[in-house]
Amino acid sequence: MIQLVEVVMTRIVVTVRPADTLATAASKMKAGPFRRLPVVEADQLVGIVSEFDLRRYADALDSTPVETAMTRHPITVMTSDTLEHAAALMRQRKVGALPVMRGTKLVGIVAAKDLMMPEPRPLPEWDPRNRR
Repeated sequence: MIQLVEVVMTRIVVTVRPADTLATAASKMKAGPFRRLPVVEADQLVGIVSEFDLRRYADALDSTPVETAMTRHPITVMTSDTLEHAAALMRQRKVGALPVMRGTKLVGIVAAKDLMMPEPRPLPEWDPRNRR
């Protein structure tokens, strides 16, 4: 039986804007809890920012805009793609989540954990307030 991405995706997607600070992104990730957030501007997906990206700017979260750290033009899947396709993309590109699109609209996100896959770059628990 073929399963589609729309069956397992998270439908309520927490996002950030390019001009938001990384501190805002870190706060939303911690509250989630999530490890990555799609970046949206004017209802268009423009990037994705991950916990891994935040760590590179750990000493400047309050002053660094999301657009500085985000990955632009993220790899996406469609709601009608198969879970096998999504899993293959994650493995090939070494990413832990994919924004899910319906046409040009962001409608969800599917993470490695949703597909019972390990994270491509496991990170120990991290609290952005405890900067090292």
